[in-house]
Amino acid sequence: RKMAFAPLIDMTRIRWLRLLLVFAFARADVYHYHLNLGAYGTQTNLRYRQSGMFSHNDAPSKTAPGNGHSYIDFGDLEFQVMPGELSMAYPGAVTYVEVAVFESSHFSELGVTVAGAAAKQYCCTPWVENRTGCNPSRGLIRTWDESKPTKNGTIEIIRIPVPLTPGKKVKLKHAGFEQLGHAPYSAEGKGYKVRQSGLYSLLLANCDATNALDVLVTGETKWLNPYGYLPGEIYGMMPFFGVMASIYFVACAGWAVLCCWLYVCATPEESAVSRGRSGAQDAAPRLTELQRWISVVLVLGLVENSLKFGDYVGWNADGERNTGALAASLVFGVTKRALSRVLVVMTSLGYSVVKPSLGPQLSKVAALGLTYFMVDMAYDLLLNLPGSKVVDTASSGSAASVFLADGVTVLVLLLAAVDVVFYVWILQALVGTITYLERKKEETKLLLFRRFRVVLVTAFLFSVAWSLYTALASAQGYFESHWSSAWSVNAVWEVSYVLITVAIAVLWMPSKHAQRYAYSSQLKTFDPDEDGSGGDDDFDDTGSGFDSATNAHVEMRSNDHSVDAEYGGELDDGGGGGGGGGGEEEFPAMSISEVITGTKLATGGEKLT
Repeated sequence: RKMAFAPLIDMTRIRWLRLLLVFAFARADVYHYHLNLGAYGTQTNLRYRQSGMFSHNDAPSKTAPGNGHSYIDFGDLEFQVMPGELSMAYPGAVTYVEVAVFESSHFSELGVTVAGAAAKQYCCTPWVENRTGCNPSRGLIRTWDESKPTKNGTIEIIRIPVPLTPGKKVKLKHAGFEQLGHAPYSAEGKGYKVRQSGLYSLLLANCDATNALDVLVTGETKWLNPYGYLPGEIYGMMPFFGVMASIYFVACAGWAVLCCWLYVCATPEESAVSRGRSGAQDAAPRLTELQRWISVVLVLGLVENSLKFGDYVGWNADGERNTGALAASLVFGVTKRALSRVLVVMTSLGYSVVKPSLGPQLSKVAALGLTYFMVDMAYDLLLNLPGSKVVDTASSGSAASVFLADGVTVLVLLLAAVDVVFYVWILQALVGTITYLERKKEETKLLLFRRFRVVLVTAFLFSVAWSLYTALASAQGYFESHWSSAWSVNAVWEVSYVLITVAIAVLWMPSKHAQRYAYSSQLKTFDPDEDGSGGDDDFDDTGSGFDSATNAHVEMRSNDHSVDAEYGGELDDGGGGGGGGGGEEEFPAMSISEVITGTKLATGGEKLT
């Protein structure tokens, strides 16, 4: 979703919302519990977490801290009746809580459909028992077809008796581990061993209808993969952001070398050329405003990807995310995306190439960029920062989870709307700039913007194709069954984004001849068939109010063909090409005053008439 213009990408988020809630909120790490498991009959009596787990044989890596081991340790969970539920102790009385762990393909084996019930029933209450014959000794209903293969095992359920004594806790490891057939809590304390790769769920169920009381669940669970604590569905993001940080580092280093050459290593003559003032021995080289914006975006990309890589490395090693690194990466990422959109709009408007400033349009561009920044920041903070209540309520179906899911949906729609505005504005501005350059016959700059148009059109076509693919794939449940590759959806947008950024940087890279693209105007080819009315002088296509008659100097075509060769060969402004082909005559650069007064050129040319 992180590329320069992506309205279709943002609309795809809506279809992806359900899967996103699972992958964004379920974290296969060291997860700390402090939640209210509601009494039977409430919307919060069933709570679960889900995450991808690799087996030893399928793991992409077997490095520390996993060292090839894969297990889910939930033995440290503690249960007690919610404080305030009981006014006195009831010795010997208990309420039961079920803990189930299973590979998610077996989720359909939970619960039973009952005639007359509006929804599937998961708890074996007396009413359900009379209609289905479920086993009342197991509060959580489990059904399965014996003919189905159980490659990833079946549903393992532990029933925990919670004493009806205020403040008295019971730990799962001591209360019910012997109930599991394969004894998950061995002497090594490795917990539930993952034998087959898959999306695993840990379900807590409060199904006791006799003593229906809220239960407080505390403690922690550890979800360890063979390589560490990173969830299996996002493991690929760690090496990916490492590669991305390296790419940005190379891009920034190359850009810095070009800037250094321009400022430090250029000869006085080359420095003069970069300033556009032939013969000015004391002129200092400079970057255009557009090149400064590109520098900022590249640095932001490097910092963002480095922070994300460090965040994932630390998470994988410790099992808990560094909130500071996560927040910093989000801020740098949102800032980069906002500035990049602003950069593309300004480039399309011809800033620093066709016009020296954006005038009143600058405030509009800034306002749109600020709007994107605020909406995208709210979206990213809601989904990524730990401690969000969404983590505890996403699977509960409670009013809080519905409210937060609706909030995410609203933010997705707002982001889509802002991106549509960016996209339409970019198209209109680029068409206007190219039309203006065609009328002015500034072939060198026109070629540059045509190449820029190819970059944007290619990116747009790719956006459409990838958006359609992800929409169809998610609608058919592809990424739920291919969970290990789900991380690639956002990763592809990051790759597309950096390619666009690098393409723009290449088009406007610093060099001794880059100033030919800076704000100035070429003289049109002198055509005796034109009426010379000058009606095309005003550039109003993008609403800038720019009048070319106010230029400080006018750029003429250079006789140095090596300059043209640097940008793909000699550029023909529409005439006969060479000096003897009967085409237009070429002149060195000169000021407006020299053109108006007809002063003899420094090279010995005649007066202009």
